[in-house]
Amino acid sequence: MSRSTSTELQQELPASKEVPPDPTSIASSETASGSKPPSTEFTPRAILVLVGSFLVTFCSVGFTNAFGVFQTYYQEAFLSDKSSSDISWIGSFNIFCMFGCTFISGYLTDRYGPRLLICFGSLVMVFALFMLSLSTEYYQIFLTQAFLFGVGISFVLLPAMATVSLYFAKSRSLAMGIIVSGSSLGGVIWPIALDRLFNEVSFGWTVRIAAFIMLPLLGLACLAIRRPAEFANRPKPKADFSCVKNPVMIFLAIGLFLIFLGLFSPFFYVTSYMISLGKDSNLAFYMVSVVNASSLFGRILPGLIADRVGNYNVLFMVAVFSGLVACCWTKATSVGGIVVFSLAYGLASGAVISLQGPCAAQTVQREQFGVAMGVVMTFLSIAGLVGTPINGQILIPYGYLGLSLFSGLVMLLGSVFILLARLKIKTGLLVKA
Repeated sequence: MSRSTSTELQQELPASKEVPPDPTSIASSETASGSKPPSTEFTPRAILVLVGSFLVTFCSVGFTNAFGVFQTYYQEAFLSDKSSSDISWIGSFNIFCMFGCTFISGYLTDRYGPRLLICFGSLVMVFALFMLSLSTEYYQIFLTQAFLFGVGISFVLLPAMATVSLYFAKSRSLAMGIIVSGSSLGGVIWPIALDRLFNEVSFGWTVRIAAFIMLPLLGLACLAIRRPAEFANRPKPKADFSCVKNPVMIFLAIGLFLIFLGLFSPFFYVTSYMISLGKDSNLAFYMVSVVNASSLFGRILPGLIADRVGNYNVLFMVAVFSGLVACCWTKATSVGGIVVFSLAYGLASGAVISLQGPCAAQTVQREQFGVAMGVVMTFLSIAGLVGTPINGQILIPYGYLGLSLFSGLVMLLGSVFILLARLKIKTGLLVKA
């Protein structure tokens, strides 16, 4: 009797009393399917992943940050018959491919892991540069630098960011800031190196030298980046795109889309703005490096704060600060004033770039990190595609004041949507979110 009674009771009891994790809570990013992230984040294995991911951003986004040097060279050399707008489409479409293909690479990362994707993307990037070194026509440069190199970046950048998020839970924003700072360092080094090489060797050998530099760095990244051991024997997760229906994710994506419409205007135009004021062109060239150097610290320090007070809280504050600084752009008319502006803007905008990943990861379970980041970056790809042409069209009739106001106001509008996402998570103003 006792055996039959116990069997009936077991059949009547619910199979599980576990409450599914709330995808909008911070805890959900740290727990999924009953698993927990490594208790010690800064282990040798995690540090190797961190270093490998730093090398990825240095070679990918950092090199893309040097497009201004390419634009100047193209205008003066073998693309002199093309307009500045035509040439700028090369950089814009590169950004579009870089972020737009992450929706695919994000899903593949969640399903198959990062190593094969990073190896594939690295080979595509290096191959694209070697083909670029042989290019002489506009369509050839567009196919290699804009399309092929951008696609290659998408298959190294997203897997690296998603894998770092798996290793770091409590210090995720700091870790993401460290790896994204590689793009800032690249934004300092690559423009100076390429400008010197263009003046000393041919275009072809300049690009080939860059490819030879990237080859061992990306090779080290391929060896260093792999998922935590706990994911090795897990069954491959099914395709889950439910995060696109999450209101927090929707507000975050819209907010970042608006912010990125104006975010890169000072990066692209601070040099020409300084020259328009009659300042020394050699000094003006280094303003891009000043912005990137400042953004290096802006990507690390706010991440340290965000781990303590909340990713969305810090993202909202730095987005507002970036918008206000951008609105004050044309008030800087002296060399000292432009340097101060560049330092302040780099510090604020760097935090916006580094916090997009942690904010996306915070809204989903660990098995969906790749897809969530891919959704956000897909929105950013559209902003990258149309942002530069819009800025160029505003600059022609309205000058740098119009460009400054557009950049600042659109970032302030985007910060409103970041605030809505933040309030959707927790309504209290003085709580971690």
